[in-house]
Amino acid sequence: MGFIILTILFIIIGFAFDKLGPRGLLALYVLAQFFFNFGPNATTFIVPGECFPTRYRSTSHGISAASGKVGAIIAQVLIGPLRVRGATPTNASPWLNHVMEIYALFMFLGIFFTFLIPETKRKTLEELAGEVPGTPNYDPATGGHMGREQKHDVYESRGGSDEKV
Repeated sequence: MGFIILTILFIIIGFAFDKLGPRGLLALYVLAQFFFNFGPNATTFIVPGECFPTRYRSTSHGISAASGKVGAIIAQVLIGPLRVRGATPTNASPWLNHVMEIYALFMFLGIFFTFLIPETKRKTLEELAGEVPGTPNYDPATGGHMGREQKHDVYESRGGSDEKV
């Protein structure tokens, strides 16, 4: 829902930029900040904890967070200079409305990319990881945990190091 509202807000800001006064822009900016935290930020920080297997969860969470940071850098490097394109002494940001329209497009694309995330169907993390007896993913051989033999194999594969397994 956050991406939908952000798309609408950026369309309003982009296409009505010259008609909105400073207070209108401020109000839309505040709403946009709220829905950034409600939509994309929740997707970046909550979803990896739900949809990735326990074994890879922290790595996946890091990749997801890093992707957001890389996207922010790309936005600043590629789209940031557009804001001042054709600047004059009376108008320092003549392309700002177009930049907001471009961001509206990215928010619109975010709606559809969010649908690619698998639904966890209200399952707990333990059920998804196969740690709960009676669930389809449960492996009775390991009980959802690494057995003593697997721990020993990992220990041996690390050359007998004292790292925690």
